[in-house]
Amino acid sequence: MSAQPAPPPSARAHPTVTPRRRLLRWGSWFAVVNAALLSIVGLRYLWYYAGIAPGAGWIYAVLAYVGHLSLLAYVPFLLLVPMVLLVPLPRLVLSLGVVLASIEISLLVLDTLVFAENRYHLNTLTFTMLERQTWAFLVLYFLLGLAIEAMLARWIWIRTAQPPSLRIGWWVALGLGTCVVASHLIHALAVPHYYVPVTAFTRYLPLYHPLRDTGLLVKLGIVDRNRAREEGMIAAVNRPSGRVLSYPLAPLQCEPPKPALNVLLVVIDALRADAVTPDLAPRLSHFKQSAIAFDAHYSGGNSSRAGMFSIFYGLPGTYWEDFANFARTPVLMDLFRKYNYELGLFASAPLYRQFLGLDRTALARIPNLRLETSSSLPGSSGWDRTVTDEWYGWLSKRDPSRPFFGFLYYDAVVSSDPPPNYPPAVRVPPGASRQVLAKARYLTAVHFDDALVGDVLDDLERRKLLQSTIIIVTSDHGMEFNENGLGFTGHGTAFSDIQLHTPLLVHWPGRPPGRVLRRTSHNDLAPTLVSELFRCTNPPSDYASGHSLFSDAQWDWLIAASYTDFALLQPDQVTIVYPAGYEVRDREYRLIPRPAFPLDALRAALREMRRFYQ
Repeated sequence: MSAQPAPPPSARAHPTVTPRRRLLRWGSWFAVVNAALLSIVGLRYLWYYAGIAPGAGWIYAVLAYVGHLSLLAYVPFLLLVPMVLLVPLPRLVLSLGVVLASIEISLLVLDTLVFAENRYHLNTLTFTMLERQTWAFLVLYFLLGLAIEAMLARWIWIRTAQPPSLRIGWWVALGLGTCVVASHLIHALAVPHYYVPVTAFTRYLPLYHPLRDTGLLVKLGIVDRNRAREEGMIAAVNRPSGRVLSYPLAPLQCEPPKPALNVLLVVIDALRADAVTPDLAPRLSHFKQSAIAFDAHYSGGNSSRAGMFSIFYGLPGTYWEDFANFARTPVLMDLFRKYNYELGLFASAPLYRQFLGLDRTALARIPNLRLETSSSLPGSSGWDRTVTDEWYGWLSKRDPSRPFFGFLYYDAVVSSDPPPNYPPAVRVPPGASRQVLAKARYLTAVHFDDALVGDVLDDLERRKLLQSTIIIVTSDHGMEFNENGLGFTGHGTAFSDIQLHTPLLVHWPGRPPGRVLRRTSHNDLAPTLVSELFRCTNPPSDYASGHSLFSDAQWDWLIAASYTDFALLQPDQVTIVYPAGYEVRDREYRLIPRPAFPLDALRAALREMRRFYQ
């Protein structure tokens, strides 16, 4: 029996390619080629980033850029994988791949144009706002993309007829994967070091959500948080913001009167407006009778970070990240320092906490800023009491020849942490639910902090400072306990009236007490002090989104921010904008099935959220 002839070398090296194997190989290479194509289209993002990028920042930017756009390019391929496995028909798979890739590249082209003009990316909401002309251009981009993608798909399909002799694809995949992993790890390391050339790049890429350090690096001993913060803040202060931010829009022209009035700002974290009653907050209720009470006042956020940002800056909290990256202080604090105000800043919560971030924004350039309070007393209520005592001590030692700006930030209410054995402020019925018990503890903390603030006000009167001091008492946001039965609790969870409606009591020497019923917001606080206290003649639009509290202006719409989303508040509805969608709710925060979409107000809000960018 004669031996069979050995197969030729080419047959041994190139076994038969199955349809599924060829389609998978085609799809992978099609994604790689599209990654290169997307990288060319998206070069505009790098152009705008170039204004803030030192040499070291470019290493991360290139890794993140290549890695992220490669992931986007692989999305159509991943969508096709189930079809390849179940129905491996080349004509069908290639056609769908070309369509999906054409849609993606046309959207990226449009996104680069939108970002160049508006400094934001396309999302579900902004799609609803596109003009007809823009839709026509999008169709044109799609048709051009269809032609290009069809040629590329055919070219790659022909080249995949035979298996490769070299494993180039594995090396390409390894390189792209390395870019993705390395960029996310670099970002996680850059966040605790406040390294702006890395952290600021996130805004320049669509759908980019890099890895953030959650404290693991500190626990592992890789990062010394205090040292990293100090080094990062020094770098931020020395980094010019003019290439990114245009704030204020014009130099301020001010002529403050003499003698200058003192200012005391008291912020009770999470104090909701309806908690200021004679039973729950008797001292503030008494103060309300001699103050100007703004009954329809709203915060600029449902969280501390956005709420405090709106108090000091009078701007939407969506600007927080970029102002923090450059440690750009508000014009209000610049004026306090310019006109020689003595600063007495006392906060119960650490200023550097991510949910607050005052060390990076409003108070960033204050010399010898105390970042946190130490107390021998337990809990947040103990810190609040210590802060109050330290305020008294500072007030006794201050220079009486200088005006002062005092800032007291109380934390026990948001923590629902009254002192041990403090008398309950409300009665709790037997068998009460968990939320009822939580609210009762919250209201007891309100009663406790109300007593502390009342003592502060009495102390000012004893020192005969009441008639020379502007006193502002407010909160950064409210607190919810599922009162409307929709499941929302705490804060930062909804843009409801309960979480946004805050008290505002203002004692202004020379102005009579009263009640203001028109709608006001935290965006009005900075313009009030800048124009009324420092007598700056600039229009508030040069540095803020609001107006003076003593004008007749009220908001027709208001931007309220959280950490990752924001809302457009209107008198009759609220539009919540998420990273990947939106919804419209009524005043009771119930979903509106067929809402009237507020296009004009949304366009105006988006303009306001980009007005201070270069």
